[in-house]
Amino acid sequence: MEKKTLAYLAAVFNAVFIGLTFLFTKQSLAFAAPFTTLAFRFVLSFIVMSLLLKLKFINVKLDLNRSQLKDLLVLSTFQPVLFFSFQALGLLYISSSEAGLINALIPVSVGIFGMFFLGEKLTPKQLGSFFISIAGIVFLFLMNGDAGDFNSSGVVFTLLSVVSTSLYIITGRKLSKSFDPMTLTFGMMANGAFVFLLLALGLEHLTLQDTLSLLYNSEFIFGILYLGLFTSVGTSFLTIYSLGELEASRSAVFMNLCPVIAVVAGVFVLHEEFGYYHLIGSFLIISGVLIASFSEKNN
Repeated sequence: MEKKTLAYLAAVFNAVFIGLTFLFTKQSLAFAAPFTTLAFRFVLSFIVMSLLLKLKFINVKLDLNRSQLKDLLVLSTFQPVLFFSFQALGLLYISSSEAGLINALIPVSVGIFGMFFLGEKLTPKQLGSFFISIAGIVFLFLMNGDAGDFNSSGVVFTLLSVVSTSLYIITGRKLSKSFDPMTLTFGMMANGAFVFLLLALGLEHLTLQDTLSLLYNSEFIFGILYLGLFTSVGTSFLTIYSLGELEASRSAVFMNLCPVIAVVAGVFVLHEEFGYYHLIGSFLIISGVLIASFSEKNN
């Protein structure tokens, strides 16, 4: 299978995993505070990757120079630290469907940052795909706002997560040429585990008793396993891999699938409302993704 095809598959699976993140994060927040949830999630991710490294299932370059360490620190600050912090805080105030819809603004944000920082150019078809998908996002969000309460705090936190992950994608696009995906992923998991554990202990006063109680909570642990393995480790690797073959703006277009997945998961699992406007908006979003994909094949 060609590398470009594998990159597209990586981008699609990445979108699916991220789309389900809102569901599992929302469920986990019912049992633990935001940074405690993130601490469990990234400590698990770091332990798993450390075991894989020890058993030589993965190769990670640990002898990085000062410049490489600085680059890795910047990347892992945007994601996982800022992105997941803002995402978790946003989900305290808004539904998983609303959070998924707002996150679909990522391609527009990435496209803008890509032009300024990477010198990437957008083709007319790419621009058209953005407008179609964003039209679906705006339609869904406005209609969803009419149907429920509008929480400004949740919206602001989630918008900040959009900016954070957009900067992560731009930075990852640059670093994917000088780092292998596993080294970047391992560094991100290590930084996430360290920062979130400190925040959980310092701000949320996580105790040993709290930890043991959560470890015995099967529903919480199931969500953490998904978030730690599929979302934290899986999406970090898939994003870096796809960015090695695709332009940041093209890779980010597939993120428009996330709100569709988030809405579907919210409806069937969390029993959130699903109306005709969800169907129309989802159709527009998927159409934008398909147009962008065909545009790439024809170039």
